[in-house]
Amino acid sequence: MFVKFYRRLHSILKIPAAISSTGKQSDEKSMTGENVIKRIAAFMLIGILSLPALADKTDVVVLLNGNSVTGELKALEFGLLRYSTDSMGTVNIDWEDIVSITSNQDLQIELTDGTRYFGDLLPTEERFNIRVRTESVERTIQAQQVVRITPIETSEKFLARLDGSFSLGIQTQKSSGVTTSNLATDVSYRTRRYLVGLRLNSSVTDQPTEPTKARQGISLNYQRFRPNRWFTDWFTGWEKNDELGIAGRTSAGGALGRYLTQTNKSQFSMTAGLQGARSSYEGVDESTTEAEGRFEFRYLRRNLLPETSLTFTSTVYPLLEDFSRYRAESDLSLKREVFEDLFLELGVGFSYISDPPTGAASSDYIATTSLGYSF
Repeated sequence: MFVKFYRRLHSILKIPAAISSTGKQSDEKSMTGENVIKRIAAFMLIGILSLPALADKTDVVVLLNGNSVTGELKALEFGLLRYSTDSMGTVNIDWEDIVSITSNQDLQIELTDGTRYFGDLLPTEERFNIRVRTESVERTIQAQQVVRITPIETSEKFLARLDGSFSLGIQTQKSSGVTTSNLATDVSYRTRRYLVGLRLNSSVTDQPTEPTKARQGISLNYQRFRPNRWFTDWFTGWEKNDELGIAGRTSAGGALGRYLTQTNKSQFSMTAGLQGARSSYEGVDESTTEAEGRFEFRYLRRNLLPETSLTFTSTVYPLLEDFSRYRAESDLSLKREVFEDLFLELGVGFSYISDPPTGAASSDYIATTSLGYSF
C-alpha cells in the first residue's frame, strides 16, 4: 500500500514542463497554479513521512505496589532503571522494586556471569523475572541476575548513548591566600560491542609566595567487549604534575582485562598490559622514552549509602627494563546525590614515583571537594 502511495506522490512531483534551450517552458505542458500547490503539498507530505519516527513510549513496568507505568526504557545499570514517562519525565527506579517489565525495543541484556542476549522483553506471569526473546530462543531469567540493559536501536541518536559527569570545585584560604581549583569530566559512549571513554582532570594551586602548581591529565580509551566478561582496552593520554617534576608525559598502549565480579551493586575489574611513554621534566633531566607495564584495579560500589557511590582506582606502571623502578597512581572518589543529577563529590588522589627527577618529590597527594552534574 505504501509503495503505491509513494509512486502516486512521485508521479505528482514530476515536472511535466520541458525546458527549451532558450530557458522557456513549453506552452503545451505549462505548470498551472493548481499543479504547483499539489506539488508543494505532496513534497511536504513526503518530507513529514520521511522524518525519523519518535520513540513510542510503549514499554510497561509493573512495580512492587502493583502499579503499572508506561514509558520508555533508557538503561539499567547498577540496580537503577532509567525510565522516561510522559507525566513524570525521566525517573530512576530501583531494580528490586520492579516485578516485571515488557519492551519491544532492541535491547542488550547482560547477566552477572557476562552472558549477553540481544532481543526484546515479553510479558511474563512470573514475578521478579524477565522473558527475553532473541532471534533464535526465548528464555526466562531471574531479574537479580541482570546487571545491565542497554537499548541498541541503530536509529538512536548519538547524544542518547552518552553517559558521564562534570564537576567543579574552588577552595580559597583567606589567611594564606592559597586558592585551589578542581575540574573533572568523565564521558563515555557505549554500544553493544564497545565503549569509548574520555576523562579529563585538572587541579591548579595558586599561592602568593610560590610558583603555581598544576596536576592535570587527559585520557582516551577504547574498550572492546569479549565473551565471559573479558575485554580488550586501547588507550592514550597526557599528564602533568609539577610537584613530581613532570612537565609532560604522553603515553599509549593496550591491555587485556576482565570484570572479575559484577552485580547490581558493585563491579570489580582488573587489566594488565603494556604502554610506551615519552616524558619531559621540569629540571635539568633530559626527556626519556620508556616501555612500561600497566596493571590497573578498579572497584565501583553503588548505593553504599542512599544515593551514594564509591569508586577506587589504582594503577601501577613498572619499568620493563628494571622492575624495581615504577610509578603508581591511586584515586578514591565518594559521590552523594543531593538533587536529581546534581551531586557532591569528595576525592583523594595519590601519586608515587620510585625514582623522581632531580629536585622533585617522590610522592604527591590531593584532596578535593566538588559540586557536579551527571547526564
